[in-house]
Amino acid sequence: MYFLIILLFSGNVAMNAQNFIVKEGSASFKAKMPLNSYIGTSDDLQGAIDFKEGALNFSVPVKSIKTDNEKRDGHMYELVKAEKNPNAVFEGNFMDDFNFEEKAAQTLTAKGDFSLAGVTREVTIPIELKLVSEDTLQLKASWSLLITDYNLERPSFTFIKVNDKHDLSVDALLEKKK
Repeated sequence: MYFLIILLFSGNVAMNAQNFIVKEGSASFKAKMPLNSYIGTSDDLQGAIDFKEGALNFSVPVKSIKTDNEKRDGHMYELVKAEKNPNAVFEGNFMDDFNFEEKAAQTLTAKGDFSLAGVTREVTIPIELKLVSEDTLQLKASWSLLITDYNLERPSFTFIKVNDKHDLSVDALLEKKK
């Protein structure tokens, strides 16, 4: 009987530890072109992980992404139709389970939909998670995409086009949802 009570209690604690929300985080992209590159960054990452369901979702307001060049930012917002599609969004599921007993970083695979500029594509993203404390997770992810897959024209600067491939990354601290 005591074993059953302990099992039920520990199951309830584990259930409460299943939901995490972004406490602070950033998302960025790197665009390259011959002899140059630039980075766009946002510190307005929002999102959550539900380990019980194996689901995760993250979003970034497009107009929060800055490249340190207002003219380039304005062109980027136009290109991705930020007024009509204000957020870049990932919604997916983990293909692996996270081990809450493991202290080292774990790489899990997430598969889901990434939406940008009104176009949604299925992507697979390796996500590194580390339990920093009982209530806090560190998340790091990086992947690449082709902007033409999202019906975006490659920008050009003085007749030199930006590469189609852009590298994206997310870095976040998540806290247990209370």
